[in-house]
Amino acid sequence: MRKVIGIDLGGTKINGGIVDESGNILKKITIDTNIEGGRKGVLDGIKYIVRELKNGEDIEAIGLGTPGFIDVEKGEVIFHGGNIPNWAGVNIKKELASEFKDIPIIIENDANVATICEQWLGSGRNLNSFVMITLGTGVGGGIWTKDERIWRGNNYQGAEFGHSILYPNGRQCNCGQRGCAEQYISGNGIEKSFYEKGNKKMSGVDIFKNSEDDPICKMVVEEFVDDLSIFLITLKNIFDPEGIVIGGGVINSKEYWWDKMISSYEKNCNNSKGTKILPAEYLNDSGMIGAGKVAFDYINMDF
Repeated sequence: MRKVIGIDLGGTKINGGIVDESGNILKKITIDTNIEGGRKGVLDGIKYIVRELKNGEDIEAIGLGTPGFIDVEKGEVIFHGGNIPNWAGVNIKKELASEFKDIPIIIENDANVATICEQWLGSGRNLNSFVMITLGTGVGGGIWTKDERIWRGNNYQGAEFGHSILYPNGRQCNCGQRGCAEQYISGNGIEKSFYEKGNKKMSGVDIFKNSEDDPICKMVVEEFVDDLSIFLITLKNIFDPEGIVIGGGVINSKEYWWDKMISSYEKNCNNSKGTKILPAEYLNDSGMIGAGKVAFDYINMDF
C-alpha cells in the first residue's frame, strides 16, 4: 500500500494524516497552529506532525495546503492576507526539506487542495467543470475543469473569490481592499454582522442555531443568505460551470440556510439552469485528503 502525508494548515488548527491511494486517512493528528509563536511556531508544528506520522511508516511524499498565494514551483507563500501573521514570504518547501531531505514535498493553496479532494472523491467527481468555494474563517475558492484541472492564475492568485468585492467601500479586509466577500459570507463575517447589529459577540454556530427565535440572529442569517446567493449568481455568470460546490465549516449549519439560499439564487439569477449548487461531501478532512492527492500526483508526475 502506497502512503503519503497530507497536511491542512489553518489559522487555528493544523490537521495532518497518512493518506493512501484511495483517499483513506489511515492515521490523523491535529494540533493548534500556535500563531503566537510566529512563523517559527507554525513551522515547528508542521514538522512535529510530519515526524509523528512518519515514524515507522514508509512515506513516499508530503503534500501541504496553506492559506495564501502559493508559488507551487518554489513552495513559497508569495502573499497572505489571512490569519497567520508574517506567513507571506515563507518558503515552506525549503523549510521542510531542511529536515525531511529524502521525501518529495509539494505545497499548494488550501482551497485548491479542498477542490482537488472534491473532484477526486466528492461532489465534483462526476463534473467536467466546477467552481468550489470554502466558507470558513475566510472564503477560499478553486476552479477545476477536465481539460485545465486546477487553474492557479498567472500570479498564483486564481480563484481568490473571497477577495472579490461584494460591497464597494465596505468593511476593511486584511488583504488591503474594502468590501471583500469574505468580510460578509465567512464565519468571521457573520459574527461581525451580528456584532454591528447587537453590540455583542456570538459565535457563528450559535447565530445560526438561534436564527429562528432571536430577531438579530434572524436578520443576520437573512442577510447572509442574500449575500451568498448574489455571490453565487456572480460566479455562475462569470464561469458558467457545470457545478458550484460549497464547503468549509459554515456548511455544517446548512440546515438553517441552504434551502433559503437556493430559493434566493433561483429567484434572482437571470438563468439558473445548467449549474448545480452542491454541498461538499468532505469537510474537515478535505484539506488532508486533497493534499495527499496532490502528493500522489506529484510523485506520479501527473501534477
